[in-house]
Amino acid sequence: MKIFLKESWKFSKWFLFSKLISKKFEDFFQQKNAQKKIIINENPLPCFLVDYRHNLNLRLLKCHRDEIVFETNQLSLPHANSLRRILLGELKIAAIQDVFFYQNTSVLNDENVAHRLGLIPIFVNSEFLNKTKDDISNKLEKIILDFKLKNPKNSFKVLSIYSRSLKLKKYGLFFSLNKNLTINPVFRDILILKLNPGQKIKCECHCIINSGIKHAKFSPVGTAFYRISPKIKIVGEVLGKYANKLYEVCPVKVFDIKDAKKNYLNRLKVSNPQFCTLCKECLKINIGRPGQIRLSRIKNKLTFVIESTGVLSPEVLFHRAVGLLVGKCNQSLSILFKSFEW
Repeated sequence: MKIFLKESWKFSKWFLFSKLISKKFEDFFQQKNAQKKIIINENPLPCFLVDYRHNLNLRLLKCHRDEIVFETNQLSLPHANSLRRILLGELKIAAIQDVFFYQNTSVLNDENVAHRLGLIPIFVNSEFLNKTKDDISNKLEKIILDFKLKNPKNSFKVLSIYSRSLKLKKYGLFFSLNKNLTINPVFRDILILKLNPGQKIKCECHCIINSGIKHAKFSPVGTAFYRISPKIKIVGEVLGKYANKLYEVCPVKVFDIKDAKKNYLNRLKVSNPQFCTLCKECLKINIGRPGQIRLSRIKNKLTFVIESTGVLSPEVLFHRAVGLLVGKCNQSLSILFKSFEW
């Protein structure tokens, strides 16, 4: 009994001591965090844990129907790579999965035609994507496209079949309730096959909704990448024939020559640093003294490029990728808090 009381007293002393220490550490870290917040607001520092709600600015460089290019100097590399991976493999769209052939007398066999049909991007309204399920087993709720064509026997021409021949089959109650939503191929001039006189093809294409992790045909982007901005610095001055050499050797014309005045020599200057591919051709030229041209990268300045396949606009794709990344972060934080509950 005495040993038990002694051990319990030791345990209670240690428990009180640990509580006191933890309280001291909490106060210390709260003060340090408060100081850090003040410093960050005055002089923003590059850090992995950044609050993007207040200090993220994007500068739009190019915006078309199928491509968007923007520049930012406040997005960290891990977050940019996460957005790129989400755009390539985790956004869900509709594509042709199963093709049922009823007749095919063309030169191509069924497998080749099905493969070509599956790679055609299908435009489906985002509202429709939200209503449908991923793997639909009910035929009344499936997206079905008809593909029926024939070349008459009395024709003396080879008939080219394009993606415009895919027609939506409005089958079931689900499509009668959503008849105003447009579902068709994004590009109408994709060549699928050619039919000789007397040949015909008849098949039915069933679409499902999935992500690029399963197959590349479910990826809504042709490519999505980011580029770290290069930095080119000329130490001192490059004049005369050396300036002309460097101007001619650069394949993307990063440099430019400033015209001379009176008896002075031509001077080299950096005019388009964003075009630099870091090929290092300019470093191979002997210009008198080494180390006069320096190449590096600005790690906190990124150029992000998103090229859509046409199923959705690149602005919508970027918005969805950001929303999915926020959801993943929230889920990770909730799991972390549950795991470390006292």
